Amino acid sequence: MTHRLSVFILILIFAFPLMSSYGQEIIRYPAVRIKGLGKAATLDSLLKSSARLAESHPDSALRLAHGAYGLAKNANDNKSYAAAARTIADAWYYKNDFVNAITFYNESADAALLSGSGSDTGSYYADRISDVAYCYMQLGIYEKAIELENTALRINRRLGRMSETGSSLNNIGNNYFYLGHYDKAIQYLTEAHALDLQTGDSSDISVSLNNIGMVYSRWGKHRQALSFYEDALGYTTSEIRKAIRLSNIGMEWYHLGDYRKALEYLNQALESDIRNKQTIKVGIRKNEISTVLSAMGEYEKAILLNEEALLIFRSTGIRESQIITLADMGDLYLKMDQLTKAELCFLEGLELARVTGSLHNQARIYKSLYELSERKGDYQKALDYFRNYSIVNDSVFNEIKHRQLANFEILYETGQKEKENQVLLRDNELKEKRQRLSVAIIAGLGIILMLIFFLYRIKAVSLKQSKKLLAQEQELAHLEIEKKTAENKLLEDRIFAEQQINRLEREKYQSEIEFKNAELAGTTLSLVNKNEILGEIRNRLMDNHKPETIPGVIRFINANTDIDLDWNKFRLTFEEVHPGFFERIQKQYPQLTDHDVRLSAYLRINLSSREIAGLMNVSLDATNKGRQRLRKKLDLAPESDLCEFLKSV
Repeated sequence: MTHRLSVFILILIFAFPLMSSYGQEIIRYPAVRIKGLGKAATLDSLLKSSARLAESHPDSALRLAHGAYGLAKNANDNKSYAAAARTIADAWYYKNDFVNAITFYNESADAALLSGSGSDTGSYYADRISDVAYCYMQLGIYEKAIELENTALRINRRLGRMSETGSSLNNIGNNYFYLGHYDKAIQYLTEAHALDLQTGDSSDISVSLNNIGMVYSRWGKHRQALSFYEDALGYTTSEIRKAIRLSNIGMEWYHLGDYRKALEYLNQALESDIRNKQTIKVGIRKNEISTVLSAMGEYEKAILLNEEALLIFRSTGIRESQIITLADMGDLYLKMDQLTKAELCFLEGLELARVTGSLHNQARIYKSLYELSERKGDYQKALDYFRNYSIVNDSVFNEIKHRQLANFEILYETGQKEKENQVLLRDNELKEKRQRLSVAIIAGLGIILMLIFFLYRIKAVSLKQSKKLLAQEQELAHLEIEKKTAENKLLEDRIFAEQQINRLEREKYQSEIEFKNAELAGTTLSLVNKNEILGEIRNRLMDNHKPETIPGVIRFINANTDIDLDWNKFRLTFEEVHPGFFERIQKQYPQLTDHDVRLSAYLRINLSSREIAGLMNVSLDATNKGRQRLRKKLDLAPESDLCEFLKSV
């Protein structure tokens, strides 16, 4: 026994330094120390200072909050760590970096859970989850925002936090509104309004009523929207907000077609904004009144108001409003048939839209310029504008697609960071358990030195600890399986994203086909116009000129109205847009004549009977009879649409 004891003591002497250092790894964070203050006072000062600066000076707040973050980490002070992480998140939020804000709001929520339990911890956790949801809403990832806000809602209801419950309901309703799920938006906003009525806060009641009205208005249910806007006005005490409510009511009357009432409310809103010196809103109100006057046909008055609004937006430097106002003025000048003024407005608006990079406004103005050029008879310029419109529309489409892809990437990245935070929390828990295990082993070895006869009991304790380690290893294996499952889920999400991209590309291809159809129709109509003009010249010559000059001129006109040549040109262009059409229709319906096939092609691109008559150099009656014969040969039912049938060939 003595020999065994001496050997055991030697092993213990060599093992003790190693075991005493086991589990002692501590993560070091850069920590700020304020001269003359201890660590606790320094931490408190940094937290208060950074929180005050988060909104006004976010960069300074970040530096101070990171100092507090390091001190709290090193001191294992989870409560202060949660506060520091929240301030860092607030600073990123005010810098419009919502991805970083999400990361630190999540850290703050997790640290709060580690700091203790109870209603205060639950309230803090719910508020941070709601902050994360709001960041997702700002990023346009509304489904994720709804998921998180529902979690916060459940906690707030359980804790009886009425005001915060109302906020969660409002946020969920707003997310459904942005998604276009108006029925669900109304459901949550109505529930929030019921809570506001219980609290009796007139300002909150006014806001919730106004939000419900906005949903109904966007939904196209203007009677319901009007009712809620009028109720909201009754609860509104702020003069500035009253003007907004009056404006909303006025625009609902406009949508309902009662222009007199619309002007009554909009003028009240304008007077209120002028009285309260709300310069930008004065410009907005004038544009709204102009819209109503335009609907009433009072274009001159509408133009004057637009010009006044434009001066306001120019003086305040709001380019987006300038673009919209110029486009509206151009539309009004078009209605007044003042094409030159309309063109000047459109071109100025287009230049501003290019400077600001507003693709949506560029598309709108290119379309208006295309219509204007078409009315002026400048078909080449009209075609150029239409091409630019199509290019910008494609860019808008691509921008939406890139935004969707960016949202998928944000979801992936933030999801990864959330998982990393969970893994770090588990790692810290395991390290703490290992440290406690080390202390237990060292204490056990000390007892062995003093009391040899307890050796067998210590072995039993050691066996028990081994079982614990095995259970921990099994838990780690389980975590690894969960990690693999998460990776498979991310792969499925990526495949889904690729499928969405393929669908968007197919939609783009369909848009290109429709554009080529429009070009084909334009070319064909030019041929119709040419033949009609030459025919008119021929008729006038036969009526008004000397007989000896008529035959030569008619021969010239006949040479330029070569129907077969026009048909061959048309057929070549048609085959480029609809390859294989002629081969398919002649194979499926061999009884069709060349005249029937030619008529089918014209109907395939939606040409009218009058246009077809001009192209085929026959009367309108002959064209209509040809359509009837074609229907019979194709064995179509009387209620079937001939043009739609030909599109399916």
